[in-house]
Amino acid sequence: MAEIDPIVLAAAIIYFAAVFIIGAYSRKFMKSPTDYAVAGRSVGSFVNGAALASTYFSPASFLGLPGFIFVLGGAWAGALIAIAMGGTLALVTAIPLRKYAPVSFTDYYADRYESQKLMRILAGIPTVYGGTLYIILSVFGAALFLVALLKIPYPAAVVLAVAVIMFYLWVGGMVATSWNAAMQCIVMTVAAVAAAVGIVAYFGGLPQLTQATLSLSPVWFNYPPQPTMHKFVGWWFAVWGWFWVWHFGQAGMPYSVVRFFTAMDMKSARRSIIWYTAWGCILYLTLTIIGMGANALITQNHPLMPVVIEKLPAKFHNALGVMILTQKTYGLGSVFDYSLIAAVEALRNPALLGLLVAGGLAIAMATAAGWAMVLNVLISRDWMGIVAGIKRAKEKPILWARIWTTIFLLIALIWLLFLPPKLTVVATDLSGGAFVAILASLFPSLILGLYWKRATKMAAVLTSIIMFTLAVVMWLWGYFIGSPHLWPLDPTYAIPHQFYVILLSFPVFIIISLLTKPCKEETIKKYCEDLHKL
Repeated sequence: MAEIDPIVLAAAIIYFAAVFIIGAYSRKFMKSPTDYAVAGRSVGSFVNGAALASTYFSPASFLGLPGFIFVLGGAWAGALIAIAMGGTLALVTAIPLRKYAPVSFTDYYADRYESQKLMRILAGIPTVYGGTLYIILSVFGAALFLVALLKIPYPAAVVLAVAVIMFYLWVGGMVATSWNAAMQCIVMTVAAVAAAVGIVAYFGGLPQLTQATLSLSPVWFNYPPQPTMHKFVGWWFAVWGWFWVWHFGQAGMPYSVVRFFTAMDMKSARRSIIWYTAWGCILYLTLTIIGMGANALITQNHPLMPVVIEKLPAKFHNALGVMILTQKTYGLGSVFDYSLIAAVEALRNPALLGLLVAGGLAIAMATAAGWAMVLNVLISRDWMGIVAGIKRAKEKPILWARIWTTIFLLIALIWLLFLPPKLTVVATDLSGGAFVAILASLFPSLILGLYWKRATKMAAVLTSIIMFTLAVVMWLWGYFIGSPHLWPLDPTYAIPHQFYVILLSFPVFIIISLLTKPCKEETIKKYCEDLHKL
C-alpha cells in the first residue's frame, strides 16, 4: 500500500468499525422474516428519513456532481436543490403504502391488479434489472474511494466493499440496513458540509468564492455556459429534465417504497419524508457550494497542478486537467468521478480527507445495501415462494434472502474484477437508464392504482411490458449512436437518459385502462379508496 495520512486511515477504520458494530448489535432484534425484510415495521421517523436519504442519493451524487456543476453552470445547482425539495412528493405514496403495510415491493401490484404471480414477475423484472446495475455502481463507488484515498489496490478494494456490505446484510437484514444507512447519512452529510465550509473558508467568504468562480467562468450563472452545446441543452428544459425524473423516483423507486414499509406508522412515514427532504437539501446545497468553487480551488491549490502543467497541454492546466491525470493514474471510472475527491485534496487538510473517505464509503454502501434488500426479498419470497411455490423458500425465507444477497453482491464483484474496465463506465450509464426504465414501467401502475379507481390489470400488464422495452431500446439506441443522452431520431438533440419515456407511460396507462375491464369493486375499495382514509 502506498503511503497515506494516518488521519485518513483512522477515519476509514472508525467508519468500518461502526458499520460492523451496528450490524452485529442489530442481530438481536431480528426474530422473524418480517424483521429481516422490513425491520419489524419499527423504524422511527428520524432514522427512516436519514436511511432513505443515504440510500436514495447514489455514489454518483457524491463522486461526479461537483464536476458537472462547475463545468455546466449554476443552472444545474438550481436543479439539484429543486430535487431535494421535491422529496415531499413522496408523501403521495408513503402514507397510503404504510397503511397498506406490505412486505415486498411487488405486493401492491399483485393485490391491486388481482394477479399474485404475473404482476410479481412483471414488477420484478425492471426492478432486478435496475437493482443489479445500481449494486454494481455502488460497490464501484466504494472501491474508488478506497483506491483514490486509501491507496488500496483495486481488487482488494472491491472485495473489501462487498465483504462489509454482505456482513451486515447477513447478520441484521433490514434492521442493520436501516441503522447503518442512518449513520451513513449523517457521515456523508457531515463530510459534504465540512468540505463546503472548508472551500468557503479557503476563499475567505461567499462573495470571494463567487468572484473566484466568475474569474474562470464569467457566465457560470447563465445557461448554457458553452454555445456549442446540443439543442435543448441550452434550455432549462434539459437541466430540469436531467434531474426531473428523480422527483418521481422519490415516490416510486423500489428502494424508496420499501423504506415506507419499515416506518412505525403512517405518522412516522410522513415525518420520514420531511427528514429525508431536510437531509437532501443540506447535502445538495453543500455539493453546490463545492461544485461552484471546485474549479478555482483545484486550479490554484491542488498538489498535482505542477505535474499537470508538465504533462498536459495548456488548455488542461486547470481543474479538468487534474481530474484527467487522476483518472489516468487509477484507470477507473470517468474523469468526473474524481471531482469531489480533487476538490477536497486541494484543501490539503487530512481531517477533511478522512471525512471524505468515510462519507464516500457511506453513500456507496448505503445504496448497495438498500437495493440488495429489495432484490433478496423479491427473489426469495416473491418469485421462489409465491410464484414458483418452492417449499424450501417458504420454510427458510431468511436463509434464501441471505443466499440471494450473496449472489447479487458476487455478480457485482465478478463484473468489477473480471470484465473489461470500460464496462464499469457502461454499468454507471446503464444505471441511469435503468432508473428511467423502472419508473416508466411501474410508476403509473403504482400512483394511479392508489388514486384512480379506473386503473386496470391489463393497463398494468401492458404498460410494464411496453414501456420497459421502449425505455431499454431507446436508451441503447442513443448509447450506440454516441451517448445515452442523445435523442435517437436526431442526435443534435440532448434528451437526458431518454427521460421522456416516463412522461409517455402515463397516457399509455390511462388509455389502456379506459379501454379495458376494471378490477373488482372490493379490490378497488381495499387497495385504492380505503388507503386514503386516515
